[in-house]
Amino acid sequence: MNTAWAADWLHRYSAANPTSLMEMYADDVRFQDLALDHKIDGKSRVRDFFAAFMNPAQRKNTFTFVGYSGDDRGGAVEWIWKAEHQADFMGLPARGKETTVRGVSAVTFRNGKVSTQHDYWDARTVTLQLAKVP
Repeated sequence: MNTAWAADWLHRYSAANPTSLMEMYADDVRFQDLALDHKIDGKSRVRDFFAAFMNPAQRKNTFTFVGYSGDDRGGAVEWIWKAEHQADFMGLPARGKETTVRGVSAVTFRNGKVSTQHDYWDARTVTLQLAKVP
């Protein structure tokens, strides 16, 4: 995989649903979001998680590609996530607030599809942004 693949993959996270994103995943994908302590196995369960995350009734997500380092076996995608919240997030009042945080997704590939993904982002930064008085 390369920078063009990583930029396309990341762009799909800004959609309102995971349909096109899921084309890039293996059926037996293993996903982990370390900040949220989520571990999910299998494409259908990952699709359900992403559908809830991408739901416009919860938030509008915009991901900006920063960089990619890796090859066809795996790598790291660095990104910036901006969220315009429509509902509470992480147990905090978030409606009408925006948060921005940098993160990295460590991915491995099998047969050209994402087979594992581990997301790392700074939940403390988001918490502090949500705690600010508008």
